[in-house]
Amino acid sequence: MRAAPRLAKRSPQRLRVRALLVLLAALAALAVITIVAGRPLAARIVRLQHDALRASLLAADPVQGSVVAETAPPSESALRAQAGLVPPHVLTWIYYAEVHINEDVPPDIVARYADFVEDDRPGEYAAKFKRAGGRYALAYEDPTYVAYCDPPFTPPAGSCKPPFYKYLDESAWFHGKDGARVHHYVPGDHQYQEAVNPASPVAQRGWHAFTEDIHRNAPALDFMYADDSGGPLYAGDMSPNSSEFYGYNEAGVEIASNDVFRDAMIAYLRQTALPVVINGSDPITGLPAYGGALLRQPFVLGDTHENCFRTEENTIKTDERDRWRDEADSLLSNTALHKWAICMMEGRPTPVNRIYALASWWITYDPQWSVAAPMDPIPQQSALIPELAIVPRFPVRTAVDRVRGLRTDRGLYVREFRGCYQEHAFIGGCAAIVNPTDRTAPLPPLVGSYHRLLVLGGGDIMHGGTATWQLGSAPSIGPGAAVVLAR
Repeated sequence: MRAAPRLAKRSPQRLRVRALLVLLAALAALAVITIVAGRPLAARIVRLQHDALRASLLAADPVQGSVVAETAPPSESALRAQAGLVPPHVLTWIYYAEVHINEDVPPDIVARYADFVEDDRPGEYAAKFKRAGGRYALAYEDPTYVAYCDPPFTPPAGSCKPPFYKYLDESAWFHGKDGARVHHYVPGDHQYQEAVNPASPVAQRGWHAFTEDIHRNAPALDFMYADDSGGPLYAGDMSPNSSEFYGYNEAGVEIASNDVFRDAMIAYLRQTALPVVINGSDPITGLPAYGGALLRQPFVLGDTHENCFRTEENTIKTDERDRWRDEADSLLSNTALHKWAICMMEGRPTPVNRIYALASWWITYDPQWSVAAPMDPIPQQSALIPELAIVPRFPVRTAVDRVRGLRTDRGLYVREFRGCYQEHAFIGGCAAIVNPTDRTAPLPPLVGSYHRLLVLGGGDIMHGGTATWQLGSAPSIGPGAAVVLAR
């Protein structure tokens, strides 16, 4: 008689993997069924597969992450002496006329409160910003996908609206098995998106000529924001539509290898006449694609993280599907490479959501490489928010490669700072405590003693918005909530 399976010998990781395989099989079967129901539902099934795989990989990840602790706490007199040396705000990135956001803010105000501006017009607002003493200005372009395209997709193909399109010919595109350009319908645009083949010599020459013309016509620009350029060809189950061609009618046939695609994308982006900030990562792990091969390039200055803790769906990232930890680890992976990690905080900027995003961002904060990017403005106002004038310094503990090292046994994340500054004034020590779980948890033991809570009032900086400190503490922190404390 056959003995019963000895489940006790199965490790938790193997059980998670077994459960994941069952889930993926069920989702795959459902995806097949949905072919008759239409592509939108099938696309959601693929996303569910990605989310399930990501959550399993994070749960099975044995890496706890290393944490660096302070060696010797500075004296209070030394901390006070730093007040005049600390910048008046953390590194800040905003739109400046991009999709009309912040376009009515005077240039001197923008230059005072922001370090980076993204200009939607050919250098017009970048020039104003620079004349007012601003630091960095950039222009947006997507070298990977070209939007606003019309059918047909076989020669003579329809045209696309973006200026970059004029620098390309038929050999610059990815094509399907039938020879037609691969394409993806964007309902909000009522038009299609097409994919550029980075291995195409025409595409490479076109990207160089396009960025050279941008630089010539808008000399105030410092670099380009190269959207959608940081991801792999394939990810997860390595299916043809798993990453680069996600949502497309089919995968392009010109490149069928992740290694070839990586090398082609590096060669393509290297043709830039201006340094670039890329966008994208491995869609499964959230970490830099190809082990950071793209991000390590000397012409790449950083990576943007869209929906960073605050999302465009007006939600926050929590422990659900490990989205909070995924985001934090992704930011750490950038700062560890000494590249700007641009945290694009999106969605409705309510005071509660803003404190949650700020505290979450402080958990991974690096004063040289972390960039706060409040993307959505306060309604009828701007995205220049007062809490970014609080500059935390001298951390007690710092996560190096995984945020898990700053997690308490109740699932909260804590980071304390010996010296914090607000508009060049020393305000004492401060701390960020984030609860991304679905249950209330008591305030954990802290190194410092804190008696004030950060409270946000009013609107943006120009409409009386404030970041003030209210006497009190927080004996507990609710689910999906955060507090910022000061001495």
